[in-house]
Amino acid sequence: MSARKLHRVFAIVAVLAMVAAACSKKSATGGTTGTTSTAPKTLNVAAIFISPVDEPWNTAWLQAWARVKAEHPHGLTINVTYTQNVAPPDAERVLRQLAQTGKYQAIWAHSSFSDAVKVVAKAYPNILWAISGSGNTGIGGNVYWFYVWNYEPAYLMGIIAGKMTKSTKISSVAAFPYDDVNAPLNSFFAGAKSVNPNVKPLNTYIESWFDPPKAKDAAEAQLAAGADFIYAERFGPFDAVAAHPGTYAFGHFVDQNSVSPKVVLTSALVLWDPNLKLWVDAWWNHVTKGTPYKAPVGKVQFLMKDGGADLAPYHDLASVIPQDVQGAVAAAKAKIMSGQLVIPLETAPVKSG
Repeated sequence: MSARKLHRVFAIVAVLAMVAAACSKKSATGGTTGTTSTAPKTLNVAAIFISPVDEPWNTAWLQAWARVKAEHPHGLTINVTYTQNVAPPDAERVLRQLAQTGKYQAIWAHSSFSDAVKVVAKAYPNILWAISGSGNTGIGGNVYWFYVWNYEPAYLMGIIAGKMTKSTKISSVAAFPYDDVNAPLNSFFAGAKSVNPNVKPLNTYIESWFDPPKAKDAAEAQLAAGADFIYAERFGPFDAVAAHPGTYAFGHFVDQNSVSPKVVLTSALVLWDPNLKLWVDAWWNHVTKGTPYKAPVGKVQFLMKDGGADLAPYHDLASVIPQDVQGAVAAAKAKIMSGQLVIPLETAPVKSG
């Protein structure tokens, strides 16, 4: 073979090697579907929140990521960043800016942003997306629709309130009459009525995801009307309850006893962990095995028995809750976990009275 032909062969081999290396690198970052020769070491996640990070809905999500990151699924180092207080009209712009950076393999829209995600996700099919909660419509493909339900632990909190109330008036301060807001409220009152048919529910929607002063004012009005146990579905009522000795509150989404240790008996926890692990697995299988993104159009959700919700510890207020009440809660929880007790999912707006 002549020197000229040999040089030409070497040049072709070098070009092919460069192309293969580029494809492998692109695949490892989620840019190309296909099996990678080198498994990725990191996963970079971005999120947008409609409200401040201090809002328990967001806090619960971040706490779940901390637990999942500590497990290093697939040996990954997971980096999570977020943008808070994103108004719906700005969502598409913010999501597109995040996608355009090329830094993130997965982007999560943590609220009612499905309209914006539908547009941007189509332009970035190799990024894994998620929407979460009420106010969304399913998309499928590379977009998961994740739900968390804490209506089962809310039912258990209702048992506590129903057995302990002296006024028979228990209440809730909530955001909007959306299904994943209404479900725990309805279960709370159902749990109370299961042990005390004389319970009279009071509920106030403050028409905001995060307005602590407004939530506090709503709680003050309920206390003035005779309520002695308040389910704080929104952040804000604890100070009002603390000013009325002998009254107590329940937290929402995260364990909020530390916010008001003498007031918060327990909380109805949401645990995003199963959702996050499923999402990470979907990305991993996509980039390492070439598995297409095939998210269902419908909701992906996990209940108490699946590890998606729980009741927070009683902490120092365990002494306030009589042993027979604690026993009733433990028995009901065991039945829920075994499937013997099925709590109905009731998403209609709550009516007082």
